[in-house]
Amino acid sequence: MLIIRVNGYFTLATVKVLTHSGNIMNQAFFGSGITSIYSLMRFVVPFPLRVEVHRSRRFLQDLKFRKRIGRRGVPGSFEYLLSEASSPLRRPGTISSEVLQKGKEHNVALVAGFIDGVVLQPGELFSYHALVGRPSRLRGFVPGLELHDGKESSGIGGGSCQVSNLLYWLGIRAGLVIVERHRHTYDLFPDERRTVPFGCGATVFYNYHDLRMQNPHKGPVRLGLKIERGFLHGKITAEEDFGLKIRIDETMHRFFKKSDGSIWRENQIQRTIRNSRGRIIRQEILAHNLGRVMYEVPEKLVDRS
Repeated sequence: MLIIRVNGYFTLATVKVLTHSGNIMNQAFFGSGITSIYSLMRFVVPFPLRVEVHRSRRFLQDLKFRKRIGRRGVPGSFEYLLSEASSPLRRPGTISSEVLQKGKEHNVALVAGFIDGVVLQPGELFSYHALVGRPSRLRGFVPGLELHDGKESSGIGGGSCQVSNLLYWLGIRAGLVIVERHRHTYDLFPDERRTVPFGCGATVFYNYHDLRMQNPHKGPVRLGLKIERGFLHGKITAEEDFGLKIRIDETMHRFFKKSDGSIWRENQIQRTIRNSRGRIIRQEILAHNLGRVMYEVPEKLVDRS
């Protein structure tokens, strides 16, 4: 049973909920009408239903972009390397469940197969979700390792963010335009064996947290992914040399402590693009990253200012 009272534009919305034990539980929401109603919906509507509402809205918004998405099976001799990178499927000391780890590796291989060979013509978009689709058991996905509120959990398709992480790093080094990217909210691993700066990844959640990149070059580019000897390997190639030199730098990096004692990490990722003569044609801040650190950080590295 719900009893709701909303007063004026700046509102107090009070919800009286009859619990299973027969007790009355009060929940109040303050703020503007829109804010309090939104908070009320978060309280009343189950999370899975809210997710499906978001997914339906995003699906309708994305219909107009479908014809602009790259595709597989486009012939060409993509011999010029724009960027390449690899990441291990297993990291020592981070595996708490062998079943979920194997599930993650299966999901990563499945997603890599969906994306390998995709070609982006000039102006076309890469969309992770448009190419991979919704993860489900019927499509071959299995439970894999996920992270919710900083805690390990199991989810269908879990672990496939490793592919989106690698693709983002490949894309920014190949000069692709980042149209949509969502940063991770946690820093899970210390820098030992890390080959890229903190924050050079992209989280995805079907279908409204997407990774989208556009090909700004004068010719097509091809995305290549494969699993080999325990690593996910990726590269972006072209049919010609675009004559660009691209550099990625980390700036404004720091560890800092919040009032609750938690340690956070922050930085910015900057990209500089030069032409064949060395002249800067574009310099931009690609991302501002902020994430809670999930490992021990030496006190000397924590910013006290």
